[in-house]
Amino acid sequence: MSKANVFFSILFASLVVLALAVACGGQEQPSEVSPPSSTASGAELLQERCTRCHTLDRVRASSKTEAEWEATVGRMRGKGAELTDAEAQTLIEYLAEAYGP
Repeated sequence: MSKANVFFSILFASLVVLALAVACGGQEQPSEVSPPSSTASGAELLQERCTRCHTLDRVRASSKTEAEWEATVGRMRGKGAELTDAEAQTLIEYLAEAYGP
């Protein structure tokens, strides 16, 4: 294999790894995924579902109205956050109370 082929193979592999990191948000994934819980509190939902993709630092640093949290939770559901409509509402209410302006 020529030096150019080795170089381009390494470059391609690096780009694939980078693309995967960006697609996953570059955040660590937890080793276990909790099953959905229909009776979970807002705090439990935040811990169980939101930390699958990122740390809670983003939440703790935020101060949003209920409408803003609703938009955020909707956006996260669009990215794959597993929440039923009832769970999403519970989470939104919790976030607005705990992390509101």
